Amino acid sequence: MSIVTVFTALAIAACFCDLAHSAASKPHILFIAADDLGWNDVGFHGSEIHTPNLDKLAMEGVIMNRTYVQPLCSPTRSTFMSSRFPIHTGLQHSVIRPTQPYGLPLNITTIAQHLKSVGYSTHIIGKWHLGFCNAQYTPIERGFDTHFGYYVGAEDYFTHRRADAVPNNSSDPTAFSVHVDGLDFRNNTQVVKNMNGTYSTIAFAMEAQRIVSQHNPDEPLYLYLPFQAVHGPLEAPQRFIDMYSHIKDEKRRTFAGMVTAMDEAIGNITAAFQKRGLWENTLMIFTTDNGGPVTVGANNYPLRGSKATVWEGGTRGSVFVHGNMLEKKGYTNNELVHSVDWYPTLLTAAGLPVTTLDIDGIDMWDTITKGSASKREEFVYNIDTNVPIAAIRYQQWKLIVGETGAHSGWYPQPTVSASLTDNQSLKVENTTTYLFDLDADPTEHFNLVKEKPEIVSMMKKRLEEIMKTYVHDLSTLHPPTAKCNPANFGDAWGPGWC
Repeated sequence: MSIVTVFTALAIAACFCDLAHSAASKPHILFIAADDLGWNDVGFHGSEIHTPNLDKLAMEGVIMNRTYVQPLCSPTRSTFMSSRFPIHTGLQHSVIRPTQPYGLPLNITTIAQHLKSVGYSTHIIGKWHLGFCNAQYTPIERGFDTHFGYYVGAEDYFTHRRADAVPNNSSDPTAFSVHVDGLDFRNNTQVVKNMNGTYSTIAFAMEAQRIVSQHNPDEPLYLYLPFQAVHGPLEAPQRFIDMYSHIKDEKRRTFAGMVTAMDEAIGNITAAFQKRGLWENTLMIFTTDNGGPVTVGANNYPLRGSKATVWEGGTRGSVFVHGNMLEKKGYTNNELVHSVDWYPTLLTAAGLPVTTLDIDGIDMWDTITKGSASKREEFVYNIDTNVPIAAIRYQQWKLIVGETGAHSGWYPQPTVSASLTDNQSLKVENTTTYLFDLDADPTEHFNLVKEKPEIVSMMKKRLEEIMKTYVHDLSTLHPPTAKCNPANFGDAWGPGWC
């Protein structure tokens, strides 16, 4: 063998060694999103609902006490994937209904696409809710190697079917008189027809365990697990509901069972990571997508409001981070973080540069791992010119201008003997402008509009500046259409109609 051949062989070996080291040094990422979970629906916030696995993980890691999300499902999921506020993607008004022909804009590079470009194996298990009318909107085309789950926003947990209303093909697109129904359960692009009767939370946990058990430990893994739980309809295996027979309110009883079923599933998934030898190098994020809907068993006590509102109860998420890469852990972090920040933070964890990206998110790696001060001073709760409503945060100040909508009060902590339906929210003052000092008043009881006119003026000017970047919402541009009818697509919700 010539000396040139020897040097060439050594160089190739060194190259492969560097690649292997680089891959091994990248953390596995387990990103879990619960659906419609309220502030007071987890044990680590003092709830009566049993969440032993979540509580243990939260206590071992960092509880992110001031991490914010959007008021609704699709908008928050868009922030995870795009690192842009919904006012910059057109997803600010509502959720994407199964009957609407649009999705997360296709010019956006998702976090999965970035991670895939540096060697990550990327998987999504669960709810997508970012559009599916064209295959280009679906997870397999947005950077994920596999998808096991469903496209729409909600469905039956056991039959995996969803019904919705579409226009009756008259000249009035708002005349909903035709109901359509279809199956929505996918293994990649194929419709799954043999899981009728399998509770989705259990099905998703089983698939996660399968992926983890077969994963090459030397390859970085990104597992995005947006559970269906605990979104309505209120359904759970009876054994979980029976755990809460002492709870009088039927909705709360079933809801609690759904939360505990999800907690058990998460325990099984983390055990699979440990068994496969991945856990020591896994960064786990747990978050909800919005606050809990108080009309269907959830509770956000002591925060004000509900899902679909810009009050703290609709936007302040139950969040924690777990992993050995945390230099400081076992405490509650009170730094300001927003859901748009996960994207650049996870890219930083994976060794990817983020300074050149056109995003709204801020890299919070040092804040999360070291407890350093947050780089974020401001964020947009939401701006929706259709309602109209606008809410922003600057430092400790929160300004709301417009119609705050239903469920704007305070909903007491549920008790064993009291029904949630007996709890009445306090009377809300008749105003359209609110200013709160959230450091002094996190439950939004004291409107300071009259006391702090200079702060109101400053924040309204900031709203005017932000409105210059406002993108028209896609929901009103793309109304429901009968073209989506699952009857035309093998009795399943799927792409091919836009």
